[in-house]
Amino acid sequence: MREHINNAVFYLPFGYYYAVRLGTLPQLLSWMLIYIMPTAFYSYTTYRGAVLPFVVNYVLLLTAAFTLYELGYILNDTIAIRYEEQPAVRLYPNNFEHFARYGRLIVLARFSYAAIALALLYLISPSVFTLPLAANILAIPIIFAIYNRWRSKYNVWLYPLLVFSRYLPFMLLYRIDGPGILLLFLSFPMLNMLERFSMPKYRFPLMRELIPTEESKTAFRAYYYAALLIVLTILSILTIIPYMLILPVLILFVYRLALVYWVSRHQPTNYLNG
Repeated sequence: MREHINNAVFYLPFGYYYAVRLGTLPQLLSWMLIYIMPTAFYSYTTYRGAVLPFVVNYVLLLTAAFTLYELGYILNDTIAIRYEEQPAVRLYPNNFEHFARYGRLIVLARFSYAAIALALLYLISPSVFTLPLAANILAIPIIFAIYNRWRSKYNVWLYPLLVFSRYLPFMLLYRIDGPGILLLFLSFPMLNMLERFSMPKYRFPLMRELIPTEESKTAFRAYYYAALLIVLTILSILTIIPYMLILPVLILFVYRLALVYWVSRHQPTNYLNG
């Protein structure tokens, strides 16, 4: 936890997530690998055109989706923790005071950023999928609000939908690609779902066997991508999916394997969050 958190992060897109949820450059790089890389890659597979317009579209869509996802984190860290028996307190008294005073302004600012980004996106790249895309993004804070209010171990069943809600918009802008959507889900949200079921508060019998402790997540992640890579390679050999679609999974496997090696020789802190 940082020694001080500036209240400006409540208003800055990506600022709150970095300052409060990540906090370090290695965690930021990890987030870019598990979120930016697969969403950009699989989104690009549905696109036909010059690279620069795609990058502009991607940044606008990323701003719209993640700004509202961050709002869910803000509401979780300021309001939802009141309903938890053992809450994880990530903010300081001055941050809570600021939110209590300017909470409505913070929410308005976040929705304004998303609305402006979506409007610009539509002006630049009007699409027949604009309506479902906007609906997906507007659903993000709704799903997060339900998740924050549902104080039960069974809210873990909503978690996969919540996580994937910030991935799916990138597959709705140009054309609907079923295999791409499935692979994007498998690239991280599926793994994140399995890990969620292993947490002490939610732990289910099968997941207790696969992930008995928090520390065992490091090896489990490497095994997950290894198994996924094997399956996808076989499907590629059978020409069911193109080889290129495996690339993000290969990158993530190498990354997780490198972490297993690194962790075995060091004693890092807070690395399991990414």
